Amino acid sequence: MSKQTNLARLHEEWLVLILRGDTPQQTEDTFEALVEGGATLLEVPFTTPGACDVIRRLRERHGGRVMVSAGTVTTAEQARAAIDSGAEGIVSPNLHAPVVEAAVEAGVLSAPGCFTPSEIADAMRMGADVIKLFPCDMVGPRFVYFMQGPYPGVRIMPAGSILLENMESYYAVGAFAGVAGVTTELALSEAVQDRDFATITACARRWVSAVRAMKSGGKTA
Repeated sequence: MSKQTNLARLHEEWLVLILRGDTPQQTEDTFEALVEGGATLLEVPFTTPGACDVIRRLRERHGGRVMVSAGTVTTAEQARAAIDSGAEGIVSPNLHAPVVEAAVEAGVLSAPGCFTPSEIADAMRMGADVIKLFPCDMVGPRFVYFMQGPYPGVRIMPAGSILLENMESYYAVGAFAGVAGVTTELALSEAVQDRDFATITACARRWVSAVRAMKSGGKTA
């Protein structure tokens, strides 16, 4: 899909789920359970063993059903490897120009991590598509609101403690999308380790349903 199509999809489906698995198989199996529960935006961090292979297999298995991004990308080499494996987005915990440039040159989504107004301005000048606000819980929804004044059109994607109980407060002030950890915010660490796929799928359904309710004006929790 084109970058513009993926941007629209990211905003519409809103919830990105990130998983740092201990093994490639554990990561793949958990993502399969999440997809079964309706998850469509997946992020495979480069801190996960075999990240490129996981990205490739998820793309081959699901095609356009899911959008797969690479996360925790900190070097241009990692970015290019992820893109070659089929990653449709490059997400970082920090702002590093060579990583942004690699994504921009390849025509895939770039979402560098930023935490200050200056970093946001620099990222936008580099051509970043989305600003990953990380860790968002250190500044909260009001930061998202205020950044849209000096930077009209900025797309901010908070990450770090996005919960069922607070994601609506970010969405209400204009957060473009949100990132939640499978083992942290979704609290599925034990289920992942125990291969409790029924619990993982049920949790995904609950979160996906909550996002739909939020976007339609209903209550999320």
